[in-house]
Amino acid sequence: MSVESWEHYFKPEVRSSGRAFITKDKVALSQPSDTEIVVYIRGSSSFKVTLKSKTVSDPLIAVECTCPQSKKGQFCKHIWAALLTADEKSPDFFESKKDIQKRESVVDSGTKQKVSAGPADAQKAYQQKQADYRKQQYQKQKQRLKDIKKSKKSPAIETEEFPVTIEKALKYFLDNGFPLRETMNLEAISFAKKKLARLFHPDLGGSHDEILELNRHSETLSKFIKT
Repeated sequence: MSVESWEHYFKPEVRSSGRAFITKDKVALSQPSDTEIVVYIRGSSSFKVTLKSKTVSDPLIAVECTCPQSKKGQFCKHIWAALLTADEKSPDFFESKKDIQKRESVVDSGTKQKVSAGPADAQKAYQQKQADYRKQQYQKQKQRLKDIKKSKKSPAIETEEFPVTIEKALKYFLDNGFPLRETMNLEAISFAKKKLARLFHPDLGGSHDEILELNRHSETLSKFIKT
């Protein structure tokens, strides 16, 4: 079966970008076998794409790429470039194949192992990873505050009331693992923003709305500190 029959899995711009890798000679195929083909895509960063089936007669191909988009469950441009290249250079590999499926790394019982997973499964695993990260950051920040209070031996003080917008911003950072109420300064705000940006940035697995919300609350606190 021609890989062109699977193009509905890929957005038009993804297919276009995938073909561009081939046109620019950025695709290298290696380790071909009857059940597995490994393809390397060279660009600003290099990525590895694996095409694998359980047996020669198995109608399903599990596809995997090491890029961030693929890890979120998407059929990326690198996979499309790999499929086209493999179809041209090793057409026999696709002879009995009828469909493709994403293959992702999923944590199972504390051990990373490869299992077949669709986009929904990959997204669920990613969301759990985000939740775990936020919980860890919150616990670290909470312990850090305790250590600071203990070292200074400062007496307990009443919680200060802030304007509504400031309270919302403080709650946002608290919910994401960074309690800034008692350490609200430009350095602490910048540190929290930098850490959360690594989690929420669209290029690193977050979303556009999440990074906008982070920037808005960071700016609110920063302006409040400067006034």
